Order: sequence, then structure tokens, then C-alpha cells
Amino acid sequence: MAHVTLLDIEVLRRTKLRPYIEKCLVHRAPDPGFHAVMGHNIDLAEAMFVAWDSLFNKGRIPHPLKEVIRVQLSRMASCSY
Repeated sequence: MAHVTLLDIEVLRRTKLRPYIEKCLVHRAPDPGFHAVMGHNIDLAEAMFVAWDSLFNKGRIPHPLKEVIRVQLSRMASCSY
């Protein structure tokens, strides 16, 4: 099984990811663990934050579909959340 170290959120806040992290913390999604893993590749993390914000905060995806997506992602990751 792969092991990815979790980066410190305070360190990531000193990068260009700060506005994305702040917005995600206000919306409480995605959680800080997402930032801590994705922060290993700043450019990829930025692209993921933009996509997340576009789909979940600004898009026209109905709430029930968002919940289906969350559940499916949890199942794919074997997360009991």
C-alpha cells in the first residue's frame, strides 16, 4: 500500500494555494486532509481546487447528485465516512 505523507496546512497556506485552502475551510469541503495530500503537487492541487469550486460551489449540479458523488468517492476509497 502506498504511503503519502500529509503536509502541514500552515505551510501550504504560504503558497499560492492559500486562497483555495481558505475558501475550502470556510465551506468545510474538501477537508484539510485533501489539501495535505494534494499539496505535494501545487499546480495539480490548484487545478483540483478550481474544478471542485466550479462543480460543487458554483455549478448547477443538483444537491442529490453531489451526495451520490460523495458516497461513490467514499466507497472507492474504502472510507466509512
